[in-house]
Amino acid sequence: MTVLLVLAFPHPQTISVGVLLTLGGVAPVIGLGLYRFRYTLPQQALPWLLSAGTGIVSILVSTSGSRTVGVSFSFFFLWVVMYSLLFFSPLGAAAQIGIATAAYGVCLGSLHTSGASPFSAVEPICLVAVATTMGLVIIRLAKARERSEIDPLTRVLNRRGLDRILEAEVNTARRGPGLLVVAMIDVDHFKTINDTYGHPAGDRLLQVLVSAWQTGLRTGDTLGRIGGDEFVAVLPRCSWQDAAPILERLRAAAEKEGTTCSLGGAPWQPGDSTSLLLGRADAALYQAKRLGRDRVAWNAI
Repeated sequence: MTVLLVLAFPHPQTISVGVLLTLGGVAPVIGLGLYRFRYTLPQQALPWLLSAGTGIVSILVSTSGSRTVGVSFSFFFLWVVMYSLLFFSPLGAAAQIGIATAAYGVCLGSLHTSGASPFSAVEPICLVAVATTMGLVIIRLAKARERSEIDPLTRVLNRRGLDRILEAEVNTARRGPGLLVVAMIDVDHFKTINDTYGHPAGDRLLQVLVSAWQTGLRTGDTLGRIGGDEFVAVLPRCSWQDAAPILERLRAAAEKEGTTCSLGGAPWQPGDSTSLLLGRADAALYQAKRLGRDRVAWNAI
């Protein structure tokens, strides 16, 4: 859209109109296609798509034909930096930023070779300075978001953080084989423990239980606290048959700490939203309590 606006207003004659029209027409179609298939798009495709975006920006810069336009188009590289820092791992972000930096260098050389007015050191220095400042701001915002998603007592995810993880895992289940299990966990008679021994004792018990439960989970599983003595375990890439012994380990871990807990498990099913999946796990938890507590119950297996 931006490149089409460039053509709609007075612009240097050195701009390649054909390239801008092609990219301006193709890019929105690609964007709409990605949005349409956002739930079924393989996660592994995202780095390649972002690299393709770097390629598109590189074409814009290298065919701009002038120093002024080239500098203007170069700022589209900042989108690559921003997206990488927000959504990729540190290693993945570093790789994407490295690719964008190398592409920018190639574009500078291309413009110089084509006879366009040469770049001074001012343009790349300013662009790098802006990218660095933006990156630091994004990192600080990401850390602030991370702190806002942690339960201060147990140091596991709170409801906000859990919702984000669960949404991502449900989307992954939609794209892949659909293997995902969610379990609701409730400490039995926790109110009685608080009333008898005091809230500090109840808080210490929750901390001990969380530590024991995390030991029983697999690498990649997520444990979160949604309030009071209620917790949620998210088990990605896991069938209910594989999840059954894991949930039993969690139940036994509470028993070893001198208390009991009830668990309700629900495997993801096609058409499940995050709220529906949590609701089915909650229904299974209610069934476990109705059957006498200190047990694991399942919904729709």
